[in-house]
Order: sequence, then C-alpha cells, then structure tokens
Amino acid sequence: MSNATSTQDRFADLNGVQICYREDGSSKAPAVFLIAGLGMQLIEWPEDLVDSLADDFRVIRLDNRDSGLSGRCGGSFSEIPSGFSWTGSSNVPAAYDLGDMAHDVLALADHLEIGQFACIGFSMGGMIAQILATRAPHRVTRFVSLSSTGGDATITADEVSKELMERFFLPFPSEAEAIEAVVESNAHFSMGLMPSQSPQNLQLAKAIVCRAVDDGGYLRQALAITSSPSWSVALTGLTIPALLLHGDRDPCIDGAAAQSLATRMPRATFKMLAGLGHWIDGETCRYCLDWLRDGSAIKAD
Repeated sequence: MSNATSTQDRFADLNGVQICYREDGSSKAPAVFLIAGLGMQLIEWPEDLVDSLADDFRVIRLDNRDSGLSGRCGGSFSEIPSGFSWTGSSNVPAAYDLGDMAHDVLALADHLEIGQFACIGFSMGGMIAQILATRAPHRVTRFVSLSSTGGDATITADEVSKELMERFFLPFPSEAEAIEAVVESNAHFSMGLMPSQSPQNLQLAKAIVCRAVDDGGYLRQALAITSSPSWSVALTGLTIPALLLHGDRDPCIDGAAAQSLATRMPRATFKMLAGLGHWIDGETCRYCLDWLRDGSAIKAD
C-alpha cells in the first residue's frame, strides 16, 4: 500500500496536524465544506454531488485527521484496546475527540480566509457538522447532516455492521485483503446499491486502499466518536437552518434520534429516505442540492 497524492490535493498545517483538502468551483462563490465519516476519504464523495455543487458553490472536501492523506495522530494498533465500546469508551484514552475534528474544519476555513460557510457531513461527519454549528453559529450558515445522530455519539449498529467496521481497526496482512474488506463494507452499508461484484465497487475500493495507509487512524477516529460527550443541549434551540436526511434501512445509526433532534431545532427539517442504508445515493444528493439552493423546496416528514 502506498500514499498516492493527486495534483488536486492541497495541504495545510492546522492544530498540529497536516490536513489534506481539495477545492472545486469558484473561489468567489459561497463556500460549502464536505465533512467525511469514519475512515472515509475525500475521494469517496459522489462525483455528481461535488460537480453539481461546484456549479453554485466553492466546495471544499477534506480528509479528516487520521484518514486519507491527512496526518496521523499515532501509529498502528496491534490489538483493540480492552475498554473500547461502541456505547462509550470513556476508560480508554483518546488522542482527540469530535470537538477537535470540528476545530480542524474551522481552522481550514480560517486558512482559506473563508468567513461564513455551509457544511454537509456524513455519519461521523454529520456529528462534526452539528458540533461545529454549536461552536461557531456566527460562521456556519446552514448544515446538512446525513445518516448521523441526534446530538450525541450513539452508534446503534447491528452486530454485522460492527464486525465490518472493526475489521479496519488493525492492519491488514495484504493490500488484497484490505480491498476485499472495503468491497464487502460498501456492499453491506449501501444495502445493495453497490454490489460486491460490481466493477464500480472494486474500482472505488482499490482507489481507497492505494491512496493511503491507515496506520491506526480508523480506530483512533472510532475512539474519538465513543469518547465524545453529548452536544444535544447545545443544538436545542439553535436557529441555524439544518437538514437531517436518513435512510430507513440504515444498519449503523437509527434515524429516530435525528428525527427527534429536528423537532427541537426551530429551523431544522428531517427527511426519511425509503430503502436507503448508511450511504449517499442519488436522491440524497438531489435533496442536498435543492436544499442548499432553496431550503423551502424540501418538505419535512
């Protein structure tokens, strides 16, 4: 496995960590940050979403700390810490928490001299976007939370989903086994939208694995999630417009929490998408685009 840098990749030293990012669209357009989920790289955002957003917005995608080509906050693990739990790892020291990751996004905005901006966050990225809105409400103009929680780090994944995620905690013996794990994960969490035998799945998996070595980043991000305190109270009453989208077949995070959160935020809209798993499909992209362009175009469930 090797680090594969693209000419599109740019780097900024922020908060003691080098952050990799890419920009699309006009630098004079309103800015939108795309915040990735657990272990997710910036190349995993659907191209159609990025290209369509770039018609109207300055789109900034980043590899979160400990993923993709961004800096690592430690080395690989030889075993999973005994106190780790998806329901809370308070007894395991974490290198950072979700608040630190939200600060990375804010620092990148400062680096790019962007005052105000919108956010789209997927899964863990949705948690980061929510936290960012509570910490910088004067700068976040609106945010979209995709397949994420309702103001805390509660992961309700079924056992199969947990096992698939935990496969990425420790180093793979070979590149081929890492690619196989990504293919199986994509097929499972997409609920068949990206079948394990599809050329598209294999191509994406190879790109992910060949672009960067994990070096323990996935597990450290999982520890950041499970060690972060709730931010639900800070969200309640927040007047920033928010769109919360969730699939009704999500095997990782129950949509009920996000739906409940939307009722406590005066300007939040919740939409449950039929048949969608823990994934970003074409319908999700269309809702994001329509809402960012005209928030009144989306009717809440």
